[in-house]
Amino acid sequence: MRVETPTVIAQRLEDAKGRLIRDNPLAQDIAVEGVLQPLTVVPLAVAHDDGHPDCALLIAADGSSRISAVHELLDYAPSKIAYEWGADDRKLRSEISRWTRLVRRQGWQGLTEDERRKVRALSVPARVVVGFRPNAQADQAFHTAVRNFIGLTHIRPPRPYGPAVENEAKADAVLDSLAEPGRSGVAHITEPEKHWFAGTISQEEAGSAGLSGHRDVRAAEIVRSLLGGGVRTARRVNGGIRSLTAKQRPKREERVDVAVELILRPVRTELSEDVKNDAKFVRPRRAVLQRAYRLPEIEDLSALARLEGAGTDGWALEELRDAALAEAEQGLGDSGRLGPAQTELAVKAAYHMAMAEPMALQREVFGGGEDEDDRGAATVLRAMLSRRHGILQAYEVIRAGRRGERLREVDEGGKPMITAEGRPRDLTDTLVRHTYSGGPAPLEEARVGFKAASMKWACVRESVERLRREVAGMADVPMEEGGPSFVAQEGWEPSQVSEVRDTLDTVSRKVAAWKDRFEERAEATAE
Repeated sequence: MRVETPTVIAQRLEDAKGRLIRDNPLAQDIAVEGVLQPLTVVPLAVAHDDGHPDCALLIAADGSSRISAVHELLDYAPSKIAYEWGADDRKLRSEISRWTRLVRRQGWQGLTEDERRKVRALSVPARVVVGFRPNAQADQAFHTAVRNFIGLTHIRPPRPYGPAVENEAKADAVLDSLAEPGRSGVAHITEPEKHWFAGTISQEEAGSAGLSGHRDVRAAEIVRSLLGGGVRTARRVNGGIRSLTAKQRPKREERVDVAVELILRPVRTELSEDVKNDAKFVRPRRAVLQRAYRLPEIEDLSALARLEGAGTDGWALEELRDAALAEAEQGLGDSGRLGPAQTELAVKAAYHMAMAEPMALQREVFGGGEDEDDRGAATVLRAMLSRRHGILQAYEVIRAGRRGERLREVDEGGKPMITAEGRPRDLTDTLVRHTYSGGPAPLEEARVGFKAASMKWACVRESVERLRREVAGMADVPMEEGGPSFVAQEGWEPSQVSEVRDTLDTVSRKVAAWKDRFEERAEATAE
């Protein structure tokens, strides 16, 4: 390459680094694992028109995102490497020795996390092209041969696996992580549970190991083992995901997706002969379970909790129902958080509601009319399991699902609803959303105490959510058909806005005072 001055090549190197870091950010992955696959590098001689000595470099043949990420992690300027270290290899050796001395002196455990990230990036595997002989017939130039070679990798890469297959691979890695003994010497799940979750044992083998043959129980145990138990469980699950993806902090949504993929394995196995039907049946059910199991209360499900179907000392389904009813009577759910029994019942009912035909729980609708219910599946489940009627409905859903029967609507007493034609009414997503709209239940006899207050709080939460929707709806009003938002362009009359904000501020201060009072009482109790 011939350039006018060293400044030109230095600027090109910096521009290339900035573009590659922006377009293909790999620094986070490389910081965790280092560069794993070798680069293809070729020699480059840079000649300068201003008389500056020629510069010999090894460069990535296609402009490497990995090299740019490494330079970013180490805070190295490419121009400094090219001209300072390239011209005086003592400076390069001195930089490397600085890091090796640090590692020898402090040991790996003594390094900070930032130092470990840099040490991982310090060396990069490479496939070095040292010579080139053109094919006698083709007589292609070297740069053409390199371009063709790189094209094999970048122009027509293999078809991506897709999220479902990726989550499958992550799921196996997560199960391996959960089955490994921790520092205490105890694994998070047993070997039989690992094979049960992986779907690699029959119902008979599961029964012999003391594991349930009900798929909703298996789903609930997968959810509890992968998503419950707080930070400790999340750390184990994230370790399995990181072993494949090098993500430092996988999000909870990713853990949910992995759990759902395990739950669906037996279903997909049964449908594997008809791929088209598999996609049509599984895809919507995967979507709704991924949303349903983002219910935050699931994080509170502990491995020590008494669960229905968990061994001989577990609850019967009827006992789980009664425990959930008792939690609802205490107001759990009205305040925005279900109790453990309500949550477990929601997890199991959601499985059967998603698997049913017609589906009794579907994903939210976006962009519909004002009457469209755009609540997520987790929100609908919470509204349902907060009510006595909904708990009885969930109990009947699980019973029918385990028997392989169609899901039917039940009345306030848990009895099947009969249509005017004398037939039981199928449970549908529309019916569920209408029945459990999230509004408060009638006060009935609860007019004082926590139960009455919790129902009023449900009214508050519903009003706040309705306000949020109304504000979003006003923001969507266009200047003209297909035009920009009216209020975003024109604003709104200040005195009217101030009036609304003053009211909201008054309400906000009053609610904040309740929070302060609760915390004061909690501190006094602790003291």
